Formats: sequence, structure tokens, C-alpha cells
Amino acid sequence: MRNRLFAGAAALAATTALIALPGTADATTRTPALHTINVGGPLSTDLAYGTVATMYSPGTTTGVKCTASHIDGTLAANPNTLTLSGPVNVLTFSGCTSNVPGVTSVTSLTMNNLPYTLSISDTAGYPVALTPSAGSVIQATAVLKTLAGNATCVLHASVLNGNVTNGQTQIDLVKQVLTKTSGPSICFPNIEFTASYGPVSLFN
Repeated sequence: MRNRLFAGAAALAATTALIALPGTADATTRTPALHTINVGGPLSTDLAYGTVATMYSPGTTTGVKCTASHIDGTLAANPNTLTLSGPVNVLTFSGCTSNVPGVTSVTSLTMNNLPYTLSISDTAGYPVALTPSAGSVIQATAVLKTLAGNATCVLHASVLNGNVTNGQTQIDLVKQVLTKTSGPSICFPNIEFTASYGPVSLFN
């Protein structure tokens, strides 16, 4: 039986087609269903209900958390590799606060160097990768309002990895490390980024 990888929100489901990744017919034989995917279909998703996006110092709950985050992009099927992939043109954060001592508020949290490429594989665990363009990096810029004025923290990663979970309706990125490349001492040397997006819908 084919597994549903993308389940749209209920309001959208009545008017848009749900898109499936290939499932597994038995222990040894795949049953490709990528022909059901509309090549170039838009991808749009927000944080999963009841969750927040966090950028914390490793092993702690100190850093920045955001109550809203939005992804927009386009995905296409690759029947040769049993994957979906395509550009993410929008990755935004809002409703951000910080519990770092000396930080009074978060002015902005911005993802730079877009577009990134989102890829989702039909191998075990449905691995997800968010990668920058060739020769670029994933970059997060956090502007923090502190008692001494604004502090701009710039952090880099070469890739953010995750998985499709929750009955193939959600993309989870858990404790993905970004490293500081510039900023004052109030910026952590490394942060762990965690966020869950869903339900993920790919529709006409």
C-alpha cells in the first residue's frame, strides 16, 4: 500500500489534490507513485500547530524562540532517484523572543542567501535536506536588542537535515547546528535550530 507523504490541511484538502511519495509494496519491492506528483507544484507550510522554532545554545533552552515561521517554494519529482526537490524561496520567522541575559528583545531573525533547495527522499525515515546554492551557505542573521544597543549575530551551516514524520504529514528539523561567523560575545558560538513544519501540502 502506498504511504501518503503529504497531507494537506483539511480546508485545502477539499479543493486540492494530495500528493504521494512512493511507498513499499513489500520488504524488497518499491511501488513508485511519483507520476502522481504535479511537477513544479507549489509548497507552502507553517510551523506545526502548538510548536515553536528554537535557536538554542547546545544542551540548553537558552537562546531565541519564534512562534511563527513560514516556508514557500516549489517541488518537483525525480523518478530516477525517488525524491522530491526544489527551491525554497521564502523562509521567514516572526514572534521571536529571547531569554539570553542582557537581551531585551529580538529585532529580527532573517534567513539569507535564499533560495535553498529542499529535498525529500523515499529511503527509510524519509530524510530531508535543506541545502544552499552552489558556493553559498545557509545563513541566519539575528538582530538582538541588548542593554548596550543592537547586536547582530550571523550564523552559518552547510546543510540542515531532518525527516518527514507524524504519519508523513510533517517536516522535522531537530538540533541542527549553525556556527557563529560574526557578532559580539553575547552571540553564542553555536546554536541548535529545531522546528517542525506541517501539515505539509503540495497542491495544484
